[in-house]
Amino acid sequence: MADGTFGIEIREDGIYLRALEGADYSLPSVVGYLKGCGVENYDSDRISTFSKTRPEEPFKVAERDLEQEKDARCSCRISPDGMKAELMIDPPFFTKPWPTVEEVLSFLAAEGVVEGIDQGAIRSLLAAKEGNVWIPVASGSAAIDGSDADVEYRVQFGSSRPKEVDGSENVDLKNLSSVTIILKNQLLAEKIPAKEGIDGITVKGAVLRAKNGKDRPLPSGEGTFVSEDGLTLSALIDGNLVLRGGKLHVLPVFQVDGDVDYSVGNIHFIGAVLVNGAVREGFEIISSGNIEVRGVVEGARLESKGDISVTGGIRGMGKAVIEAEGSITAGFVDQARVRSGQDITITNAVLHCDMAANGTVTVLGGQKSQIAGGRIQAGQEVRCLTLGSEMGTKTEVVVGVLSEISEKRKERLAFLADNEGKLEKIDANITFLKKLETMGQLDDNKRALLISLTKAKFQLQSQCGAARETLALLNEQMDSSRLKGCVRVKGKCYPGVTVSMRGLTYIVREEQQFCAFVFDEGEIKVKPFDF
Repeated sequence: MADGTFGIEIREDGIYLRALEGADYSLPSVVGYLKGCGVENYDSDRISTFSKTRPEEPFKVAERDLEQEKDARCSCRISPDGMKAELMIDPPFFTKPWPTVEEVLSFLAAEGVVEGIDQGAIRSLLAAKEGNVWIPVASGSAAIDGSDADVEYRVQFGSSRPKEVDGSENVDLKNLSSVTIILKNQLLAEKIPAKEGIDGITVKGAVLRAKNGKDRPLPSGEGTFVSEDGLTLSALIDGNLVLRGGKLHVLPVFQVDGDVDYSVGNIHFIGAVLVNGAVREGFEIISSGNIEVRGVVEGARLESKGDISVTGGIRGMGKAVIEAEGSITAGFVDQARVRSGQDITITNAVLHCDMAANGTVTVLGGQKSQIAGGRIQAGQEVRCLTLGSEMGTKTEVVVGVLSEISEKRKERLAFLADNEGKLEKIDANITFLKKLETMGQLDDNKRALLISLTKAKFQLQSQCGAARETLALLNEQMDSSRLKGCVRVKGKCYPGVTVSMRGLTYIVREEQQFCAFVFDEGEIKVKPFDF
């Protein structure tokens, strides 16, 4: 064996050293070389002589020591958590071979190291013949716990914060987003499923159990449904979204347990609205369903596609507007504009109001069931206990076709006249273009025009059909009003009242009792109440 400056030989009688050309004969270099070759029991005197005499032939420097001529020895240490194993090789005597990769693997297996072995690190160690150094040769895998299921909400709740600013940059505190309107089948929430854990393993093959994520149910409440795969929550109905008891509920009724004021804001809702308190001045409720107010409506606005019921009554202050496509009922009405597509029923007084109903206006059932002041219109009939007042308050009652219905009828007729004329022109153009098509003379521009005109035709036909249906309903209401027009007063009717029917007006000049005003033989006559 040689390293470029010295060579060493093993003979039966001992260990011999020889110098090569350019060798450093200093004592430290010679000793260092021998130790590097694993020769520890060298003869100091002979080494000193070798350094000084520089013999040309191999020079004996030590006796043979079989114990010193050892094989390579592997050592292994494993971290306390079993996640890392290190290898150290005590080098063999220079004539002995280093272990192979297979031998190292067998050694590690005998030590219990069977997982996560880095054979590349072992090969690098053996190739470099780096001895007496701890080298990581195996790594375990830590357990990875799973994640719990999570729910992501896909709707934003009303924030109860002002959402509109007027032209002067003043925040409108009445317009609060306190209502969360939800449509049928709207997505409310999605579940991110729980993930299972991934087990780990030590270098000795011991399994490290991971924790699985916990499931979490979707917050399904009233008016909602969960998809078949259990991952989405949607609305079963149109309504108002409420989070209660950790669950999402879609309720068909938006309920206010107190007053509609600055704490609630204006209410715009697609279903029914129930207010257990009052509706304060300046606020509004607009709903596609019924509206029920169990307190008083002050100078507020109520609009409904259904019915409106006000238990406590309407104190309008000249500002209240109450409009319903259905019927309206209230305890009393004072200085308000009231419109009903059907009937109006008031228990007590109606004072200084602008009131109109397509059907009947009834003011009966209370000790103060009185109509005094203002203008009352009914498509069919007005019934009350007292009409007018002892003070001769000007009170106008109109029975028959409402002006609103007449205006709507005129609008529908004008719409039909205009659009039916357009349809005729469109039909003529379509006929002409189709004739060109049959003759093979329809270019791309004319073809596009034909398609556009056909779409316009279908759209206008649909609009005209809807207008005809509305017109038929208006004509029916007008015919019914002409046949049933009547004003009935169960108690007293005072001077100052005027009753109008079919273009005629009757002025009450003397107090009447238990009477009815009817159209008879071309004039308005006074008859008994139950006529």
